[in-house]
Amino acid sequence: MTFTAHNIILDDGSKTKPDLEFPLSRAPWFLAAKRCLHALYPQGFEGLRIVDLACLEGGYTVEFARMGFGEAVGIEARPSNFVNCEFVKERVNLPNFNFVHDDVWNLEKYGMFDVIFCSGILYHLDAPKRFIEVMAKTARRAVLINTHFSTVTPIDSYGLSELVENEGLPGRWFPEPPAADDASWGAWGNTRSFWIQREYLIQAIQMAGFPMVFEQYDLLGDDIAASMTTGYYKAHNRGLFVGVKD
Repeated sequence: MTFTAHNIILDDGSKTKPDLEFPLSRAPWFLAAKRCLHALYPQGFEGLRIVDLACLEGGYTVEFARMGFGEAVGIEARPSNFVNCEFVKERVNLPNFNFVHDDVWNLEKYGMFDVIFCSGILYHLDAPKRFIEVMAKTARRAVLINTHFSTVTPIDSYGLSELVENEGLPGRWFPEPPAADDASWGAWGNTRSFWIQREYLIQAIQMAGFPMVFEQYDLLGDDIAASMTTGYYKAHNRGLFVGVKD
C-alpha cells in the first residue's frame, strides 16, 4: 500500500506513512476539528453520526471513531484511495466506522448526520454553493469545512482565473488536472472547480441553514499571526469554516 497523505497508527502500532513528522491524530488540522467537536458536544459523542466527505485514505474517519462517535462514515469516490481505506478498515478493530465507495454528491443517500466533516473537497467542486446546500439538508447540527477560498487580491499559487461569478457568488476558477484514477487527489467528474470569495463563502454557509458561522484559526499552529500575514494562510487562502444550527 502507498499512502499519499494520512499517517494512521494501526492497531499493531505500525504507521501508514511513517515518513511524516507525526501521525494524523497529532496533526494541527485534526486537532482543531477535535477541539471544535468537543466544544459543540461537551457531553461526548455517543450515539452521534459523523461523515467524512472525500475521506481520501480514511485517517480522519478512523480518528473520529476513536473519539467515540456512535458511527463514523467515510465516503470516497476514487478507487485507488478506497483500496487504502479498506486496508485501514482491516487493521483497525472498531465497530463504529465504515467506508463507502461513492461520490460525495450522493451524500443524501446515507441519511442524516449530526456532523459533516468536509475537508479538502469543496474547492474541487464546480458548484460549491449547491453542495453546501446539500450538506445543510443532511446535517442535524454542524458542518466543518476545511477549504481554499478566493480573495479580491489574487494569490500567485494554483493558476486561478480572474475574479468572476458562479452560482451568483464571486470567486475564481481553479483548473483541475486531467482526471485519472491513479491520481490520488483532485476533482472527480469535473474539469474545473470554483473557489468562492471568502466573505461570500461565509454568507453561503449561513444562508444554507447554519445561523452561527465562524472561522477557526487554531489549525494554523502556534504562530497564527505569521501564518495569516506571510505564511501558509496568506499564500494558500485556506481555512476552517464552521456552520452550526440552533
